[in-house]
Amino acid sequence: QPGIGKFDFARWLSKALLCEADLFSTGQKPCNACEACRWFDTGNHPDCITLLPQSLKGRLVQAELEGSPKMDPVAPEGQDDDDGKKESTFIKIDELRSVLGGINIGSHRGGKRIILIYPLESLREDASNTLLKSLEEPNPDTIFILVSDRLDRVLPTIRSRCQIIVLPKPSRELALNWLESELKILLSDAARPEELEATIDEQAGAPLSARDQIVARHLGDDKDGVGLAINSTRILVEALSNGPKIGYLECAEKVQKAPYSALLVCMQRWLFDLQLSYQLGEVRYYRRHAQRISQLASQLQLTKAQRLWSTLTLARRHENHPLSTRVQMESMLLQYQQLFGD
Repeated sequence: QPGIGKFDFARWLSKALLCEADLFSTGQKPCNACEACRWFDTGNHPDCITLLPQSLKGRLVQAELEGSPKMDPVAPEGQDDDDGKKESTFIKIDELRSVLGGINIGSHRGGKRIILIYPLESLREDASNTLLKSLEEPNPDTIFILVSDRLDRVLPTIRSRCQIIVLPKPSRELALNWLESELKILLSDAARPEELEATIDEQAGAPLSARDQIVARHLGDDKDGVGLAINSTRILVEALSNGPKIGYLECAEKVQKAPYSALLVCMQRWLFDLQLSYQLGEVRYYRRHAQRISQLASQLQLTKAQRLWSTLTLARRHENHPLSTRVQMESMLLQYQQLFGD
């Protein structure tokens, strides 16, 4: 699941592995005081190489120190009508080859070399096969830290050559406490407790995703990936709440520039809540819309809802397909309109 801090943990792990302090004397790694740690903190450690798609490079330490805005860490698989922007969601094979071409050369500090790749599923098939060759014949002094938000999209042959570590999301209480403390630093006006709780639920308990959503909402910026996704999913939820009266053509036109993956996730969660309300009278994600969801659930045709669920699941597997977002959303919203009544 994205938005739970996997990339931040991977960076901390990289720093700990490169730390040159004596564990017995410092009692911890990273020590944050040795030369290696200082280099890492400025993004200049020569033995730590981080590969990200262009759309996420604002998350690199160098970009943060230079004041560049953070890019969307949650939905790197967004769709756009511009081919160049589509390409920016993938790690280029030339970058990967350049990095892998140097792993048999000794490291600068005479120790380990770290190669951190995130998200792993942003490698196209040719790049994945290039990485696989290095994993099949690994250099003993090179450690690959491969971070994925969608493990189902990673080649099975790559998965089989890795030690998989599953990072769980935090408890709801811990996520809310962390989110509250973060927002006190990032926002001049405090977010209301009910807003924190609703956003945590809508983001499936992922605190970093909730933080980015709330910050973008308060700043009112819909030009970057996060802001555009927030505004578009808000429009989509409002449309979905109309049930059989949804203006599917108008909605598809309004949200067509948003990351396609964000729209699919939104529809999946709304449909999940509809089915859960139909069967158990409960709502998991959109609790602030619980009353309306309950009303719509009473009109729901479950068989059709299950077919739409299968369609959405299949669409998520192919969400980087070159077909336009608008065309695909029109089709799925039309199916949604037909879920209710006789």
